[in-house]
Amino acid sequence: MLSKNITKSEKAKKKLFKYHGQSIKWLNDLEFVKGEQIFLEHLLSSHFLDLSTTKLYEPTRKLIKKLVTVEHMGNQLFDTIQLHNKYLSTLIESSKLRDKKEYKKEHKKIEKDFDIYLLHFKNVKKKIFNMIKEIMKSKKQKLLIKKQ
Repeated sequence: MLSKNITKSEKAKKKLFKYHGQSIKWLNDLEFVKGEQIFLEHLLSSHFLDLSTTKLYEPTRKLIKKLVTVEHMGNQLFDTIQLHNKYLSTLIESSKLRDKKEYKKEHKKIEKDFDIYLLHFKNVKKKIFNMIKEIMKSKKQKLLIKKQ
């Protein structure tokens, strides 16, 4: 009987370490994405004049709004994951494993939120890159015309 409890306890600890490792990875990924967001903001700023034309003003405004929303989502998710990670650390340190269902449920929710966040961020990033790509193509065509 005692060996079964130890085995269950060891399995639970392994699961906690797995969740803890995954949480650390999420935090690292969010830090990386935060750097990408700063880059995207600088990219948009560097093409401000082109983006503020009548044709691009409204799509750019909506895109910037989406970028700000995604940044806010990322900040909230980062805080949530940090709290979750601290909770997991406390459980790992604890001799008694309690609230097993609760931390699993919370972890799965965060995993889902993280995946949704990444999809939103990638979508915004793709739209920004496509918009800047079109601006750069148009500028290049204008330069080629002027050279001829």
